[in-house]
Amino acid sequence: MKIHRRYRPCVLTLLLAAFVGILDLSARGEEWTGPLAGWADVQKDFHATGDGQADDTAALQSALDSLRDQKGQTHALCLPVGTYRITRTLALPRKPGREAIGLNIQGADPDKTSIVWDGPADGVMFDYGAWYSKLGRITFDGRNKARTAIRHGPEFVTANEMADLVFRDVGFGIEAGDPSRAGIAETSVQRCKFLRCSKAGVSIQNFNSLDWWMWYCLFEDCCVGATNSYGAGNFHVYTSTFRRSTEADITIGNTGYFSFRHNTSVGSKAFFVAAGIGAGAQLTFQDNQIIDPADAQAIRVGNLGPVFLLDNTIASRAAVTEGPVATGPNAHVIAVGNTFTVGKPISFKAGSIELASRTVSRDKMQLTVPTLPGTPPCRQRKIIEVPAGSDATAIQAAIDAAAKLQGQHPIIHLAVGQYPINRTLTIPAGCDLQLVGEGIPYNTQLQWTGEGSGPIVQLSGPSRATLCDLVLVGGGKADALAVEQCDQLGGRVFLDQVQVDGATDVGYLIDGVEQTQVQLRDCGHSGNKIGVKVVGGARQRQGQATEGRVVLCSGASSNNDLSYDIVDGGRLLACDIWYETGSKPRFLHLTGQGEFTLHGANVAHPRQRGAPGLEIDGFRGRVAFLGVCFTQVGGDEGVPALVVKGDNPLTKVLALGCHGNGEYFADQSTKARAVGLDSVQYTPGGGAKPIADVGQADDAFVTEMLGQTREPHLAEREDVAEGRTDVRLSRVFIRNPRIGITLTPSQ
Repeated sequence: MKIHRRYRPCVLTLLLAAFVGILDLSARGEEWTGPLAGWADVQKDFHATGDGQADDTAALQSALDSLRDQKGQTHALCLPVGTYRITRTLALPRKPGREAIGLNIQGADPDKTSIVWDGPADGVMFDYGAWYSKLGRITFDGRNKARTAIRHGPEFVTANEMADLVFRDVGFGIEAGDPSRAGIAETSVQRCKFLRCSKAGVSIQNFNSLDWWMWYCLFEDCCVGATNSYGAGNFHVYTSTFRRSTEADITIGNTGYFSFRHNTSVGSKAFFVAAGIGAGAQLTFQDNQIIDPADAQAIRVGNLGPVFLLDNTIASRAAVTEGPVATGPNAHVIAVGNTFTVGKPISFKAGSIELASRTVSRDKMQLTVPTLPGTPPCRQRKIIEVPAGSDATAIQAAIDAAAKLQGQHPIIHLAVGQYPINRTLTIPAGCDLQLVGEGIPYNTQLQWTGEGSGPIVQLSGPSRATLCDLVLVGGGKADALAVEQCDQLGGRVFLDQVQVDGATDVGYLIDGVEQTQVQLRDCGHSGNKIGVKVVGGARQRQGQATEGRVVLCSGASSNNDLSYDIVDGGRLLACDIWYETGSKPRFLHLTGQGEFTLHGANVAHPRQRGAPGLEIDGFRGRVAFLGVCFTQVGGDEGVPALVVKGDNPLTKVLALGCHGNGEYFADQSTKARAVGLDSVQYTPGGGAKPIADVGQADDAFVTEMLGQTREPHLAEREDVAEGRTDVRLSRVFIRNPRIGITLTPSQ
């Protein structure tokens, strides 16, 4: 049954509280550990002056050339405080092999370290081809002459981090490829500022420029903040602030799946504009705050959608009386829990879903623009150096020494090299050390050489440890990392840009964790038997509510036998995750008990008769697919991607606003409640057409099935109290383990 209802409370007073949803805790307490021993210095080693007067182009280029080593040895480079004037494009190309891989280029602080353009008009400041690399803490000042601060290409690159960069007075801050060059994928953009970019802050420009994740960024006085309108590709923007965009905060032309969650826009012409096109784009707008857009239509969608509008607030200017959301006549809209200041706020295709909309007087709102996290400081911690090639005994001795510095957050630095580990490295409970390597995917490698299944590293709990820029190699038999006794109310485990590849059992195993908040951000899992497995604890097995949440928000994956498994009451929300394979027909097979939501995803795989890619067979609980793209990559024709089976009346499945090839949703169950709404089928030539609905839905069912993606998942707080887990992993790369990462409530 189609739903189209609007609810308007009789009391028109609303206090807009703090954002609800997937709130990221990473910025709290974060710090910078560089520069470390072995890093090159552009002033000391390459004679850059940094005085803003001399031409530092040759010195900086010499420094960049030194990073490209034919043998795969990589280095880190620091730009001390200074203003580095350049007169021609700096280039760091990627060539075949391991050149320009695993690099780390950092300034001292973006407020004190800048590269300024004094070359020809419309020049490019930095042609950047590094991959699996980090670039940060620098201001790129185009002085209203440079066309582009950072341009990628022509080779394909992936797994980069850009953090704490400032792009000022340029045309484009970042150009991610173009249609005639290679794509640039899986890039994490964190805490960057885009100021007065006359074309766009971030421009995604190639069909293979996919999975760009922007977190905690500021876009101020730009023409457009983030876009793919100059080419193609997909991206996501989270918890960022836009101010006074002259065209729009976000625009797209070519379609795909996109999400914009927990952002704030103030005084821009529009928040989002999608060009007219005869294809669909799965668009999620969740918990955004849009304040005083200059255009009456703050969100304009010209493609087929579907458009998810969940818990947004649009505070229109006083003169605007209707229509802040405008969609085309063929676009499906799913609007739930939104707040507006005008009547008739959304234009609908007939049969679209609208639930719990609110209209509130503009002068009754209390709107607050959140403060974005700043650049992490350098705390000058005690550093314990471990020589390259050291064994487990030497590394454990360094850990034991660091444990005596409790409360000082000491750093154990492992230089580029291979470290044979024949026994488990154990970090004691409560120890707040930082175990820091020199990058992925080959740089600092801890390789298991012992007997048994390890683990390579064990965090005794409750743990306060931080691990970053490390590679853990299990050799097909050892577990990589075990986090023990990590289940306390108010605890957290935060994984940023972590990748697990080739696990013979499970990539990420969250086993019985009911109270600690677990978040994976920009993470991946590829070539594993099971990518992510969530096992419920005692209360979850009984169907009781628990405080803990497991959230995978943004990432990319491939070639798993199964990507997700939920058992014994486990709960998992996965958002904005790309999956592709040309050889593995299975993606998901749920037979146990729990709850799973996949919201915003690409699932591309071959289809095989007798082995449905997504099979829900007697599962006891809720399973929701929201804005998922089911793409067939070869295999048997006429096979649905998603099949519901079994005779369990507790099975509830909703596929809402999904895309795909063929009739991809089949209900073969006898008692399950299986519903497919607002689906679109691809047509030859790149278009799409609607698919008939499956099953019956009402208001209560839709609201229930959206519950997991709409509920609060992490509570923002300054610190995690002593005695509770506070584990942070950043850019940890795990290869060929038995189990990659295990989280357990006990030893």
